[in-house]
Amino acid sequence: MTKEVLHSMASSCCKLVGNFYDETTFDFSQFGGCFISVNNDINTEYNDYSCEDMLGGYSVGSLNLAGYAGTDAYIGCPGSASVQVLWLRKYDCENDKLYFIYAGEGRSSVSGDAEKYVSLNKEFPNKTSIISASSQSGPNSIFIDIEQTEGIGMAYNVGPISFDTSSEAGCTLDNMGMGTSAYYLQNFRVELVPGSIPVANYTFAYIP
Repeated sequence: MTKEVLHSMASSCCKLVGNFYDETTFDFSQFGGCFISVNNDINTEYNDYSCEDMLGGYSVGSLNLAGYAGTDAYIGCPGSASVQVLWLRKYDCENDKLYFIYAGEGRSSVSGDAEKYVSLNKEFPNKTSIISASSQSGPNSIFIDIEQTEGIGMAYNVGPISFDTSSEAGCTLDNMGMGTSAYYLQNFRVELVPGSIPVANYTFAYIP
């Protein structure tokens, strides 16, 4: 196989990230923040849908986004916050159509100083302690001992994508260039590391 053929094969799938917007159909213009990672894939769900002559199942797209939560380096104790959103999936055999039905707010948690970035829509009264320690760098290493609060649902208003899981509209986005449906927030997590700009991670589901 010649170098020209190998180069042609590589150039069809391996492209410069600087040309991402020109080479793909994604459109993030509705957001003002900065995204640093995009991962998209499509999976077929296999199940018994009681549909005659149906081979396999319906397809669901999964979009994972990571972006900076602001522009300033974080100063404070390490922390994190996460939430999941509950959705029911209903498949209409006759019309070959998949529906996402909002089923309520899922479990959420916040630890350290992450309360500056998020608020839990309902907090449980009990708090737990999170400890992280390692002596690999010697006895003068710092270990982390922070409190975690758990609850239901979350409101996040920093960036690059704000949301509120208390309603379907609050955690559903307009189509961003891939698929045929809106984008339904599944999971979210923001990590706070002292000295670094916090990074927010999102997982959305959509209909291809």
